[in-house]
Amino acid sequence: MRIARQFWNDEGGSISPFATVLMMTILLVGIIPGIATLRDHIVQKFGDMAVALESIDQSYSFEVDGVTSEYVDTNSLTDPVGDAPACLDLSITASGE
Repeated sequence: MRIARQFWNDEGGSISPFATVLMMTILLVGIIPGIATLRDHIVQKFGDMAVALESIDQSYSFEVDGVTSEYVDTNSLTDPVGDAPACLDLSITASGE
C-alpha cells in the first residue's frame, strides 16, 4: 500500500497544461481526417455492394442424360419514373369467394 501511495504522490512524470493542450490539438488534427476517410470508405463499400446486388444473375443451365434444364433470368431492373419498382409484383388480386 505504501508503494501505491508513493506512486500516486510522485510528480516526476507530470506534464504542464500547455503540453497537454498541444498534444490534444495534434491528436485531434490527426483524428478528424482519419474519421472522414473512414466514413468515405464505408460509403464506397455500401455503393459497391449495391452495384453487386443489382447485377446478380440467377440464370443457370445443366444437362443430365441428354436432357437440358435451364432457367434464364430475363427480368430487367430498370425503373421507369413513376412506376412501381422493377421485379416486384405489388398488385393484390381479389379472390372470388
